[in-house]
Amino acid sequence: MSNCSGITAVRIQIDGHADDLYALSLLFPEGAWPDLYVVTQIQGAKDRIFDRVTDDAARLTFVAGPGCLPLIETIGYLDCEAIAREIIAPLNGYCALADSNFNPVVPVGASWEDSHSSGAMSFRRSVSEKPKRLIVANRHPKLQELMPSRVSYMRDNPLAAHATAVVAGPPSWSDYYRLLEDIAGHRNTSLDRLAGAGLADPKALNEFRRAANNRVLGRHGASKRDASRAQDELMNLLEAREFLRRVVTKWLDLECGGELPRDRVDGGPLRFGLDDCSSE
Repeated sequence: MSNCSGITAVRIQIDGHADDLYALSLLFPEGAWPDLYVVTQIQGAKDRIFDRVTDDAARLTFVAGPGCLPLIETIGYLDCEAIAREIIAPLNGYCALADSNFNPVVPVGASWEDSHSSGAMSFRRSVSEKPKRLIVANRHPKLQELMPSRVSYMRDNPLAAHATAVVAGPPSWSDYYRLLEDIAGHRNTSLDRLAGAGLADPKALNEFRRAANNRVLGRHGASKRDASRAQDELMNLLEAREFLRRVVTKWLDLECGGELPRDRVDGGPLRFGLDDCSSE
């Protein structure tokens, strides 16, 4: 039986790094996507085409909108924190595509109200850090323009939701390799043919496969690795994550239409053409 009859407002409180909370509020203001929006007390300002947090003394941040209602339906039946994580996952995923420095935020509580009463629940508190970087998630109008189609697709397509969660999550050669295989299968091709399918740069794809198969902490044990390959010459996990982020972005372009900006504007230099937008 549904518990959301008569509920007029549900809010999921989120926590994380101040920069990441503010980035979400920039990409998901009220009205940008009909299902969910983000409101924060954190203050910020433009810094050229980027954004920067200027005051995080008050940092209450929450997700609201009709997309939060399923949380109330689960009270007493399912793990509410897990449902809250699932609800905000597309927001974390899209922001990870827009900003390669983004770290996912987490739900720490929820509240709801109707015409006669209100209620709240608490999950846990995370350790918050002070702002320290430029926020690049809102650097281009297309990042806002193309957001609704992609977030809706992530909500409705399990592979898309998983793909952006992997991009936003802890780096892993095995997870990256399996995801690329799944995306290739979705496009009726194979991982080694992703370049021919228009999803990857050939050089970067070859270097990713070589590193995933031969890195000490890669997909294989020592018996299957080529010990003659120097580890520092192989693609590292930071470069692998950027390669994956580009493939996922291009895949969503093909699935949803339009072309999301793939320029890399933050972090140090990467090898294998991963700093060159024209290579795609």
